[in-house]
Amino acid sequence: MKDKKTGTILRILKLTRPHWKLFAGFTLAIMFTAFLDSLGTYITKLIIDDGILADNLEKVIYYCKLYGVVYLTNSISFFIFIYCAGRLGEWIQYDLREKLFNHIQELSFSFFDKSSTGWLLSRITSDTEKMADLATWMLLDAIWAFFNITIALIFMAMINVKLAMIMAIILPLLVITAAKFKNHILGEYRKVRSLNSKITAAYNESFTGVKIVKALTREKMNLRNFGGLTGEMYRTSFRAAWLSALFLPAVQLIITLALGAILWFGGWQIQLGEMTIGGLRSLIGCITFM
Repeated sequence: MKDKKTGTILRILKLTRPHWKLFAGFTLAIMFTAFLDSLGTYITKLIIDDGILADNLEKVIYYCKLYGVVYLTNSISFFIFIYCAGRLGEWIQYDLREKLFNHIQELSFSFFDKSSTGWLLSRITSDTEKMADLATWMLLDAIWAFFNITIALIFMAMINVKLAMIMAIILPLLVITAAKFKNHILGEYRKVRSLNSKITAAYNESFTGVKIVKALTREKMNLRNFGGLTGEMYRTSFRAAWLSALFLPAVQLIITLALGAILWFGGWQIQLGEMTIGGLRSLIGCITFM
């Protein structure tokens, strides 16, 4: 199973090879954006500790200006990786559709006898769009999560190693929860894609063969069959949407537990003089970005 998943991921990555510049662009932009997010939270620590608590107006002004520059740069970096990912997705979609169309021209007549036109249209249109999304936006989410968590943990360790360790201990629980939800959600969406193909095929066959349908008085039977397909797709889509809606609260619950633990332990360390208020505020910011 692992080899199969690895092979699928590698095939998806191969789709980006002709447009490696766009792929490299959005990967570097994601890394830079993740770094600037954590840097911004670290600057808030300096504003509070070295500026406000130290009653140093000059440093407050200086760090506030630096904070503004960081987030202006962050906005530009964010635009770059969204732009590159969007362009990459459109190019991958174009390449897939062109390859599929050219391949269909070379297939034998027997293939078209066995395959419905609606099924083929679904493969060329909606399925290529989903593949392009998988190779860009879903890949972007994975890269973003990896660098965002890694860089945030580094900054947290710079502020307080003990509190960073608490977050590192909770992270595996977050990963396991995400993996469990992923398997269930992916299974439901696969069913949705399969049913969508059948519905598209039923549409096409009903329209192109309307004379035969009328001649054999199959209107009610066709409508009943089509209603069964759409009803099954509704139920499957509802299950997929329900699982997707449940995923975010589950993750937020784990993050809230992490925040509670860090606030309790961090407050205790502040009382002992082992940590600053600005450091605790910065740690909370890092967790929020995760």
